[in-house]
Formats: sequence, structure tokens, C-alpha cells
Amino acid sequence: MVITKSISFNTSTIALKVSKKSLFAFSKIVSLLPYPVINLFCWLLGLITIALMGERRRLAIKNISGAFTGLGWIEIIQTTVKSTCRTIEQGLLVLAWPQLKTKKLLESFFLSDSDMHLLAQSAAFNNGTLWLIPHFCHADALSIIPKILNDEEKVYTLYRPLKNKIIDNFVREARERYGIETIGRKKGGMLKTLKVLRRGDTLAMLFDQNAGAAGTRLSFMGRECSCTTLPDILYKKYKPKVLFVYTKRVSFWKSKIIVEEMDALRDGELIIEKANNWLEIKLKSDKALRQSWLWTHRRWKPGAGQPRKGLLR
Repeated sequence: MVITKSISFNTSTIALKVSKKSLFAFSKIVSLLPYPVINLFCWLLGLITIALMGERRRLAIKNISGAFTGLGWIEIIQTTVKSTCRTIEQGLLVLAWPQLKTKKLLESFFLSDSDMHLLAQSAAFNNGTLWLIPHFCHADALSIIPKILNDEEKVYTLYRPLKNKIIDNFVREARERYGIETIGRKKGGMLKTLKVLRRGDTLAMLFDQNAGAAGTRLSFMGRECSCTTLPDILYKKYKPKVLFVYTKRVSFWKSKIIVEEMDALRDGELIIEKANNWLEIKLKSDKALRQSWLWTHRRWKPGAGQPRKGLLR
């Protein structure tokens, strides 16, 4: 019995090491390839994904056509293809991130002087700062901001752990490379976010995911979807400064990081409603952002979430 357990343990340990080594080896290979080669690979893999993964293709087309009722069929297909390729590009960037040189990353992901000033100014706000981040291509590159600001700003980010522990650890460590501290949603994660703002620090979070049964049904792009109420819970308690922080893709593995301060709330308006409206305007007015958003996400899942009535009142 003891011998059997020992063999089982050793086999699992070896498998774990091989998986980690394979992941890091692939990360190294991707980081060494010329950008045009990786870009071509993203396009090929994107087209294969669209051709073979019918469910995801149909989901993206349904999401895009539902969000833009006046969009022509050709543009819907173009947006589906480019969005899928950008998603793959983002995934490969995360894999290569630990191996890419800091100097190269600082040249590829950059802030204007005015946006740097806004971030630095917000970091000094006593009530803390809340970054609301949308799912645009290169969103993970925002983890380089502390390095751009010379480590002057302490930033925590809320994330949803991946099911595969090896990949989850890899991605989490990649995000923490330049000083970002990650907070998992499970095991007291929500309580930790409260402590971040209570200390006057900065908390970053993605806001445009399907929040499931625990979320609140609100309008986005003309249809109801389940939205997270965490930004409103945090705002009601601490009144932090709220910023939209996002990446606008310039070229392959290169983006401008943009920072915008949220406008004042109207009477009865929620933070997440303001965020939905802000994102809707971006998607409708900027073709480049529209083609880099995550359209294969199940954003509009029928029946998900709770009614808005009485929320946070």
C-alpha cells in the first residue's frame, strides 16, 4: 500500500515537472521567433479556429451581429476573424511575456506623459484608485505599468484562477513580473480587495465579463447581460478614484496604454452602468478597438444575473 502510494506520487511529480518544462520551453521558443512569423502563426491559427470550432464561430457572429444591427455581413465576418486572431495574439504574448526583455516591452507598451501624470496623481488619492479594464488585445501588458512609473505605484489585480494549476501559476507569475500583486477571487479574495482600497492603494479589475448568477442584469449594446456589482460595492464603501485603463493595439505585440478618468455619476447611476456605456461608445466609435475586443466570450447569456431593482440601495 505504501509502495503504491509512493509510485503514484512520484509519477505525478514527474508529470508535473515535464508539463512545467514544456510550458517554459514553448514560452522560450515563442519569444525568440521573429514577430512576422508569430503574427502569421496567429492568423493561421485564428482561421483554423474559426473553420473548425463552429460553436465559437457562431457565438462570435451572434454577439457581433446582435451588438451592431446595422453592420454588413462582410464586416461582421472581418470583425470575427480579426477578433479571434487578436485573442490568440494576446494568449501568445502572455506565454512569451516572462522571456521577453524589459527594454523591448517598454518600447512596445507605452504611456503618454499626460496619462502617466494622471496615474501618478491618482496613486496619491487617499481613498485609493480603482482601474476598470476591458478585454481588449494586450490587456495583460498593463502589468508593466509599475515599471513604467518606476515602481512608484502599488497595484493589486483581481483575477479568476484558471482550472489548470500549472498554466494558472505560469500566468499569475507572468502578471507579477513587474510588481503587480494578484488576488484570486476565491479563498477570501473579495475581502482582500476591500483592504486594498482601505489602505489607499490601487486595485485593477476586468469589468466586462459575464458575472453569472451572482451578477446583476443590465443593458449593454442593446441587450441585457449579467454584470459584476463589485465596482459599486467598492465605490459605495470607499469612494475611490475610478479610471478606465486599457490598451489600444498599434501593431503586433505593440499597444498604446490609455488612461481615462470616469465622469461623475448621475443620480441613481451605477459604476458598472457607467462602465458599460463607456465601453459601448468605444466599440461603436473605434473600429480598431471593436476588432480587438473578446467577442467569443459568452457575454450575453440568457437569464443570467439578478434584477437591478433595489441594487445597492
